[in-house]
Amino acid sequence: MMRFPRPGCWYRFTSADWQFIRDALALTQREKESLVSLLDDPDAVRMILDHPKLFEALLVSRQAAFLSPELFFYVTVRHTLKRVGVDDIAIADYIAVVCADFGLPATAEQNLPERKLESLYSIDYITALENAGSHERFFIHVQCANQFLVLTSLYPDFLRRRAQRRGAPDLEFYEQVVVSHLEAAGKHALAEEFALDDTLSHVAQAYPPARRAMNHTVREYLSLGA
Repeated sequence: MMRFPRPGCWYRFTSADWQFIRDALALTQREKESLVSLLDDPDAVRMILDHPKLFEALLVSRQAAFLSPELFFYVTVRHTLKRVGVDDIAIADYIAVVCADFGLPATAEQNLPERKLESLYSIDYITALENAGSHERFFIHVQCANQFLVLTSLYPDFLRRRAQRRGAPDLEFYEQVVVSHLEAAGKHALAEEFALDDTLSHVAQAYPPARRAMNHTVREYLSLGA
């Protein structure tokens, strides 16, 4: 079975992540104690993670290298999407989980699927879909969307150089690949079973402006390589 992201980045945060949040937002011991008392409330956690000081702290703190990719990407994606008017937490959370799971080689400690298809050619996914059963088609759609979501969001320069040097499809082509496969996955029966149908559809609708915003953030603030 192929992997797909489970929502809720904050459920994966480490003790170092929570310590970083406390240190970034609370100046006094009393403030830190008050903040800790809120961390058992999911609604309060979402509000805390929206604080602009967290994004600023991630950019300048030397401790950021020791934080989980879930915290790093959730705060970064949420900040980025809100800036362009995409305020749905589920959209930010989905993109952040995908980036945390697949965006950095150093985080690839998750169990790999027994059968995986990782290709820079979308035609390979189309071929796999033609030969797949109904159940497996859902996971292929999600895997294809996730792979190109990471590439188009975090590594646009890689795709641009590839297009220039090899005549490969351009960035906008792969953006549409993401949208079309998310839409297809969202309409699959398994999407409803996994309670992902609305999320997949909403991510597909919001992805073009979200992708452009992520490219801006990567270019202006981050150094992820290519």
